[in-house]
Amino acid sequence: MTSLFNRNKTPKEPKKQIRLKLRGVDVWSAVKVGFLISIASSIALVVGAWLIWSVLANSGIFSSIGSLLGSVLGDGSNVNLEDDFSFSNVMTTATTLALLNVVLTTALWAVWAVIFNLISKLVGGLSLTFTNN
Repeated sequence: MTSLFNRNKTPKEPKKQIRLKLRGVDVWSAVKVGFLISIASSIALVVGAWLIWSVLANSGIFSSIGSLLGSVLGDGSNVNLEDDFSFSNVMTTATTLALLNVVLTTALWAVWAVIFNLISKLVGGLSLTFTNN
């Protein structure tokens, strides 16, 4: 019975520390990673816009808010939220924002890599310490 309780008792190894300095980031690698992350977030944006539109359209919220705005603004107002928030309008806007997201996010990753490399040359890099537990 005592062997079951003493099974995990091993002597502790001394902790090893490794100190590294990150002195530069490859700009092309940063662009590739930024592009893939922006593609993933753009897909999430389009799918999220589709889900939100489908929930709101199927619940009838566009017609109820349109009738509320029509009664508040008066009989002469032409408020038609179903036409303004149609599926094609929502998806066109979401796709446009997704494409803009891909271009800007990819460019910003390259800019941040260049800025990091310039700052790293001035201050000597980023010191990192790794230990094993």
